[in-house]
Amino acid sequence: MAETGITRKATPEPLAAAPIVDAYLRAALLAAEEVVGAAGLATLLRQIGLAQLVNNYPPDLPVASGQVTFGDYSTLCVGLLTSFGSAGKSMMLRIGRLSAKYALLRQSEVFKVAELNTVKTLPRDQQLRFGLEILQAGYRTLMPELKLRIEDHGEAWAYVAETCPMCIGYAAHEPLCWAFDGVLQEAAYVQSGKIFAVKEVACRAQGDPACVWEISKQPSE
Repeated sequence: MAETGITRKATPEPLAAAPIVDAYLRAALLAAEEVVGAAGLATLLRQIGLAQLVNNYPPDLPVASGQVTFGDYSTLCVGLLTSFGSAGKSMMLRIGRLSAKYALLRQSEVFKVAELNTVKTLPRDQQLRFGLEILQAGYRTLMPELKLRIEDHGEAWAYVAETCPMCIGYAAHEPLCWAFDGVLQEAAYVQSGKIFAVKEVACRAQGDPACVWEISKQPSE
């Protein structure tokens, strides 16, 4: 991957070896399979050292059984991004939206999806913030290792992740976490039925202290 400007960090990050929630990685695998096909995903998994996951996805359970790790997740994300050339980024956006759809549907109680309807009378920007807070709370429930917060950046809400599963263990010249752009777009769409612009403006893979996404407070359509 050196030719893409993406390399493994010289010093491993301890979280990379920690177990990740089975259902979280399963959602990503199902989304990737829908986008690249079962055969294409199987080939990729073998190429990136995750052959043990071919036809053997983790169970759809909100627990970290130890079968898969944060490092496996970031390896999958980076492998998908770099293996499909110029189409990699757009594919990761689709995969992110699909994985969010799977997660919100199958783990709706964890992410308190029903509560989204309780704030429909609030201004749209406050509805969006509530939805982002609900998303972060769900992730903290599933993965207490994640350090997350929301900040107000004026015309955008900032989703700040001091620990990010998508790029852990990797260094790059540009943001890597395109799939999470899609996750945030889908979460905002579920909240409001509208599409909001999302951009990763800082990435731990670039040496930033946190991955940061800005989500416009007003929809783009």
